[in-house]
Amino acid sequence: MSASSGFAVSPGGGTRFPTTADQNFPKQIQFRFNGVDLGGPDATTVDFVGAGFTVTRGTGIDAGKVTVELS
Repeated sequence: MSASSGFAVSPGGGTRFPTTADQNFPKQIQFRFNGVDLGGPDATTVDFVGAGFTVTRGTGIDAGKVTVELS
């Protein structure tokens, strides 16, 4: 006699659940002013207001770098 009901629960799509985190998790951005660290990773928004600055995103090896140039 078996106590098994034949009932099972599995995630849709046949993938592992939950998915494992990437080795670089958590992803954070470092805020600096003139090369000086402005603090921890708790900021969720950077808001550029006004005029007199240029914001650019790097390419190639600097693709993960955003530069803000003040005039």
